[in-house]
Amino acid sequence: MEARKLRRRAGITVVTLVAAMTVPFAGQAGAAADGTVTGDKSLGATDIQCGGSVPVTVTLTAATGIAGNPADIELVLDRSGSMQGQPIADLKAAAKSFVDIIDQATDGSLNGVIANGSRVGVTSFAAGASVDVGLTGDAAAVKSAIDSLSAGGNTNHSDAFTTGQSQLAGSVPGNAKKMIIITDGETTVGGDASPAAAAVRAAGTEVFGIGLGTTGFQDEIRDWTTDPDDGVHYFFAPDSTQLQQIFANIGAAIVVPAATGVKVVDTVGAAFSVSGAAVSKGSVSQSGNQLTWTLGELRTESVTLTFTATHLPAAGGGTLAVNPAVAYSDTEGHAVAFPNPTVKVHGCAAHIDVEPEHAVNELGTPGQTHTVTAKVTDDFGDPVPGTGVAFSVLSGPNTGAAGNGRTAADGLTDFTYPGTQGLAGLGTDTIRGCFTHANGTEVCDDVTKDWVDTTPPVVTCTPTNNPSGGNVPPANNEDGFYRLSATDAVDPNPRIYVRDTASTAVFGGFPSGTKIKLVQAPGATPAQKPGTGDIDWKITIKGDALVSAKDASGNESAPVRCNVPPPPK
Repeated sequence: MEARKLRRRAGITVVTLVAAMTVPFAGQAGAAADGTVTGDKSLGATDIQCGGSVPVTVTLTAATGIAGNPADIELVLDRSGSMQGQPIADLKAAAKSFVDIIDQATDGSLNGVIANGSRVGVTSFAAGASVDVGLTGDAAAVKSAIDSLSAGGNTNHSDAFTTGQSQLAGSVPGNAKKMIIITDGETTVGGDASPAAAAVRAAGTEVFGIGLGTTGFQDEIRDWTTDPDDGVHYFFAPDSTQLQQIFANIGAAIVVPAATGVKVVDTVGAAFSVSGAAVSKGSVSQSGNQLTWTLGELRTESVTLTFTATHLPAAGGGTLAVNPAVAYSDTEGHAVAFPNPTVKVHGCAAHIDVEPEHAVNELGTPGQTHTVTAKVTDDFGDPVPGTGVAFSVLSGPNTGAAGNGRTAADGLTDFTYPGTQGLAGLGTDTIRGCFTHANGTEVCDDVTKDWVDTTPPVVTCTPTNNPSGGNVPPANNEDGFYRLSATDAVDPNPRIYVRDTASTAVFGGFPSGTKIKLVQAPGATPAQKPGTGDIDWKITIKGDALVSAKDASGNESAPVRCNVPPPPK
């Protein structure tokens, strides 16, 4: 014992704590790693519209060391005669404030419950020691026991240690054991308390000692406490007004903050703007899309950073991460991870689909038009109304045709244009539909349209007049004069052909309106020679004539029989 006392006395200056002292107990920072901190990030909506807003909450949930590592704390309080008057009153106030510190630290709420397995008990002493309230989580019961103390009698420190430790010895095995003893005078009964204090420490109990009043017995109190020494486990208060601060400092040492020097840097994605940043504790600053949240310390509590993220339409829609990066740091080096929630941004025009992809129109039927339909959708395939679409025919027979539309509630808009009639209308159009994305780029889709002619011409073989025998052809066309005619909806100049039914001879092609004289000579060689007058050609065949017409697309009409006239009478 003497060696311990001598070691403690060498080079030690008495620590005097004044009421204005606010800096926590010296051992606190090193022990703070016992606290825990977890992070969370959540969005107030899972789906928003293009350009809409979503509330964002970043949460830190912290637990002090005592919240995660429960402790049984025995208050061993001097109620000897020298404590009468102001000292006992100040002691009661300070001890009850200490109970409130433990109450709030264990669950983050000053609710009269010392939670999460921690407990506080009260032993008081004068000539002898008594258990005023056993270890309990009922903060009100502990404070009531403190209020019930009355001062009088001698001072028995040995019994105080033994009685206090008897309570801690029966505590929960996993709980830390801590004893806070305060006294204002030397031992007057019960003998030297050092052996009893040593037994308490040997049992694993951490001992804090407070000396009140005079300095004459302070070395004895130091000898009772757990190392390290002054300002850590031993405190001296010249008068009772310092007790409030001393108990607060001991409470801070026992509680152990969850974290100190906390900084959270939240970088919001470029697809959003940030507004309305606010915090429930600490302060927040904003630089563009970066929010920096700083807190001096975290105890057993849940604190939040809230803000509004507003979608920027130029960024496009889809499933977007609002906060791709959140960085956490504190003095103790806790590693805190945050989830990366996403929001589905609907209604941003993202895709266009023009239909039909390919179509064929028949120009053989005049007055043909072609209609394409564009559908504008978002990243989820849902229709986007109110989107302007520009249509144009990029190439083909109808190059230059153009139109505009705006999508309806179903995301659809149409474009119709007429086909060019005639041979110039044949070919393949490339039709494009485009809308302008919110970022200024065009989004387009191309389709094709084939304009074809599969309709054959219409051909006729009509008797006509004999140029030397009158203007009106006879009813039986005895002279064999015919007018060949052909019409086609696309080709203005289909060609006409005359085939001999009795040979392989084919004559033509003739333009529409050609006049011919047919001569049947079964023994002759089929031949064609110029006619006379307004007769274009004289055609000699072995049999009758089959007349057909073919247009520029290769469509050929069914043949029309053109009979040779009967022989002359």
